[in-house]
Amino acid sequence: MKRLRQRQEVAFFRALFRATPGLATAWWLLLVLRGALPALLAIATGVLIGAVNDGRALGGPLSFVGVVFIAFQVLTPMHQAVSANAGSRLAAWLNDRLMDATTRPPGMGHLERPDLTNDLTMARDFDLGITGPPLMISMDFIANGLVEMVAGVASAAVLFGYVWWAPPLLAGAWLSTHWLLRESAVWKDRNTDEVRDAQRHAEYAYRLAVDPPAAKELRLFGLAGWVIDRFATQRTKLYQLQWKATRLRERPLLGALILVLGANLVVFWSLADAAADGREQLGAVVVFMTAAVGTSMIAFGGWSWALDGSAAPVAAVMRLEGAMAPAGALAAGSRPAAAMPQREIRFRDVTFAYGDHAARPVLEHLDLTIPAGSSLAIVGVNGAGKTTLAKLLCRLYDPQQGAIEVDGVDLRDLAIDGWRSRLTAVFQDFVRYELSLRDNVAPRGAADDQVLAALRDAGADGLAELDTVLAKGYPGGIDLSGGQWQRIALARALCAVRSDAGVVLLDEPTAQLDVRGEAEIFERILAATRDCTTILISHRFSTVRLAERICVLEHGRVVELGTHAELMALGGRYRTMFELQASRFVEIDEHGEEVVYDTLA
Repeated sequence: MKRLRQRQEVAFFRALFRATPGLATAWWLLLVLRGALPALLAIATGVLIGAVNDGRALGGPLSFVGVVFIAFQVLTPMHQAVSANAGSRLAAWLNDRLMDATTRPPGMGHLERPDLTNDLTMARDFDLGITGPPLMISMDFIANGLVEMVAGVASAAVLFGYVWWAPPLLAGAWLSTHWLLRESAVWKDRNTDEVRDAQRHAEYAYRLAVDPPAAKELRLFGLAGWVIDRFATQRTKLYQLQWKATRLRERPLLGALILVLGANLVVFWSLADAAADGREQLGAVVVFMTAAVGTSMIAFGGWSWALDGSAAPVAAVMRLEGAMAPAGALAAGSRPAAAMPQREIRFRDVTFAYGDHAARPVLEHLDLTIPAGSSLAIVGVNGAGKTTLAKLLCRLYDPQQGAIEVDGVDLRDLAIDGWRSRLTAVFQDFVRYELSLRDNVAPRGAADDQVLAALRDAGADGLAELDTVLAKGYPGGIDLSGGQWQRIALARALCAVRSDAGVVLLDEPTAQLDVRGEAEIFERILAATRDCTTILISHRFSTVRLAERICVLEHGRVVELGTHAELMALGGRYRTMFELQASRFVEIDEHGEEVVYDTLA
């Protein structure tokens, strides 16, 4: 029973009842009625033939046949309609569960775990028609397969009226096909990790081809053929793996044929002998022979490709619900974070590594104190741990060792939502919402004057009307340049500052702006956030030098900390990086004089 409950087919039907109990009940009721019709038709036909043979009145038998015939005509379209609606309801329910599973965990570790990626891909795209028909269509295929199974069992049950050994013999022979031909009847091998991996790569190539973000490079570098070849290769591999998992093998097929033919020969020979000896009337013989033929519907019935293809994403969602919650879990603090920080933010002996078996921590025994109301710039080579530090401060992860303290309180003791309401950020991979300008700046709502002020502070005023959709695919929509989008992201952060945020985190916030524009914008940001604690992560030293203090990270540790003047006088890593970047903006003219193109030197 435990193994039965763990089967993905069982999970599918349990999910169907949970998603739409009324439609699920109607779906099963219609399925059973449809499945009983072939057996009822056999009985009705036998009764009619018996009445004709005996010279009895035909009104009742004809009415019986007519009712069964009408039921055939009426129940099928009714079942199709219920199937389509139930499939749509189940798809919506699965999407809701998946969105809840991905967004409810307060951290983000569950979205970056490789072992969950295949399940996440299947669960996310199951209803797009990429790997099979949508559920509203699959439900009808599933219904037809199960109707055949029920019809076969019902027909076998009719044979008990003839002799007790006929139903188990004939039904057992047909049921053997489910075991002997399990590579075609049990289709679970179509969804192995290898198959899902091929599906994932094929889908990625497909998205490269059809989605706008990659369009420029595909054309510029002549990669259209490469993408198509990659997609075709992966889809071919996918189909080959699925075919390998579902092909019929010669020996099981031969064994199934021998069993089925043998059982049918025994039953039909017995029926013919009974008819010849007069032990069974003509009407009864017709009923039992029709039932014997109907028992064949058991073969392959029920567990079809459609059921497996539909059950797999349901099982994936169920697995993700169980795995994502702990993977993205964070300690749930309860202390209020209102008005914090008032004194300082402190990283105390913080060590952090991604994954459970990372070869090297990204941050290792890091100590850093950020006074409240000050501005701090963080610099370092790629991989030094700058963005990871930002993620920890946002409580997207918790450190494995050490603590981040706000005014002496461990960040894990603060209510997560309360702390995040005190913090705003611009990440280097900020989101471009296909929404109006107003909703891009204030997704959770804000007064228009606050939105306009934030746009002005970010140098983004005058880009468009607040109701203009920032996507060309919508009526009246427009697109923006990379630098303009970055200003919108900055305006979003500054709008949060006007609400309640007291900590501003800027991770490469102006990478797509020119150097002078970046310096101008950062000066505006410092003015707009003068009462906040501002943390800037940047590679541009024209901006970095404007911060009150500068921190140099290397191999996950603070190696230098001080003002721009102090670090330049120190002559260490900061000065080396600063002079290397500054030299790119200095040229020698024809008179041998230095021409400075930037404020770095």
